[in-house]
Amino acid sequence: IYWVIISNILKTKKKMLSLLLAVCLVLTLMPTTALATETSTAATWDGSIATAFEGGNGTADDPYQIATGAELAYLANNVNAGENYEGTYFVLTQDIDLNRIPWTPIAKSFSNALFGSLDYYVFAGEFDGNGHTISNLTIGTESVPLEADVFGLFGATDGKISDLNLKNVSINGVAKTVSGYAIGLAGGLVGAANGPVENCHVTNLSLNMTTPDSGRAAAYWIGGLVGVLDGSQYIKKCSVSGKIEEASGKGSIGGLIGELGEKAKISYSRANVVLNVASNYYGGAAVGGFIGNGNSNEETMIQNCYATGNVTQAAAAMASFVGSDASAGYAYGSIKNCYTTGSVVGTAPNKYAFAMQDATKRSEITNCYFADVNADIKNTNETSIAKSLEKMKEKGFVTLLNDSDDSNGWFFIEGQMPLCGAEPADYSKVDEAIAKADALNKDEYKNFSAVEAAVNAVDRTKSKAEQAEVDAMATAIENAIAALEKKPASSGGSYVPVQKPEVVSMPNILDYLT
Repeated sequence: IYWVIISNILKTKKKMLSLLLAVCLVLTLMPTTALATETSTAATWDGSIATAFEGGNGTADDPYQIATGAELAYLANNVNAGENYEGTYFVLTQDIDLNRIPWTPIAKSFSNALFGSLDYYVFAGEFDGNGHTISNLTIGTESVPLEADVFGLFGATDGKISDLNLKNVSINGVAKTVSGYAIGLAGGLVGAANGPVENCHVTNLSLNMTTPDSGRAAAYWIGGLVGVLDGSQYIKKCSVSGKIEEASGKGSIGGLIGELGEKAKISYSRANVVLNVASNYYGGAAVGGFIGNGNSNEETMIQNCYATGNVTQAAAAMASFVGSDASAGYAYGSIKNCYTTGSVVGTAPNKYAFAMQDATKRSEITNCYFADVNADIKNTNETSIAKSLEKMKEKGFVTLLNDSDDSNGWFFIEGQMPLCGAEPADYSKVDEAIAKADALNKDEYKNFSAVEAAVNAVDRTKSKAEQAEVDAMATAIENAIAALEKKPASSGGSYVPVQKPEVVSMPNILDYLT
């Protein structure tokens, strides 16, 4: 009996050793890149603030690298301590999930600049999003809105912001009272942009603003992308989708930009934003599907842009594209090759089918179109043209917008409204190809460098007009994977030596028995 017990113990232990060896072998042979994919998704912010950037030295050739929410918060913390980073460069190296943790804008206050004081904050560096996405940006809540003078990922900028995507942006704010005036500059990306913005996109925006009960609205400008764009700057290849609600009936409110400065230039951009503004006779809001109020001069230009959101209510002026123009008759710019599809419904005394055009000299509007649902509110001085939504989906409408010159950039996709280059390309095929590459164990192949090169060559800044280039990136990765050659079996994988049977001594057996 004694030896039977010993034999059974030895058999059991042998099975355990075999199982352990099998597990070790599986873990050894498991592709290391496959394990890494679990951490390759967007970095989720925990609310902490880093003490340094990921890398770089801030030059154009070697920009500061930002890979986490903590490092982005570090940038905000430094700017809000007085560092403006003029002439300094930054690059985003990974998607970041801000996790709906309350965000303080980078450059959190700008109102003193409006009153001639030097006591304000501004980000004057160059920020390259590198095609990455910052998601779940949250400022204030519906029950506890933030009281401030600037709202957005950035409060105020002096440098260029480019190639950045924002997804799921929630802003609930109350304008701040400064010297008896309500000041509120709000945009999904930037509150007050004193520098250019290029190839930036905001999706799923929810922007809710109001003013204190007392006080005049001196600078109260709300836009889906930018609250106010300073004169002589530009916005190019940008887009916004979502909704804006304003509860006081004041200010300048637009799907893309609230207030447009003189000499500014906007091109190849779109706004798909529903605007709902309280009707307050004393508020005097100017609301537009694309721009709320445009302070134009002869150098101001808006071209190859479109707006698709409905505009509801306003107190002073409202339109499907530009709600109001400059108050002086001598101030004017130009709008050309643009269209809108949204409806205009409200009690404002000044309603326009497309944009403000009165008897006095206003912006010169050429080759622009609006949905025929607004035909009955077209001003007799408006030069824009009514079109049905069905006609707008025809290829001939693209030809009209291009003014018979395809280099203008409008392009046709069957069943869709014309696209202008503001629409980000679809990278789903690229992501699928990268996932295949990540699932491979590169140590099993003779040379994995071609796959790595194809993945590293992916450029996430392309628009739908460049979709063929994006699809080619996916094909390049797939082809590189297909061309891989495995190492010979004798040299592939990791060697696991055969384990010698453990010599079980009598004391060990006695230990088992006890």
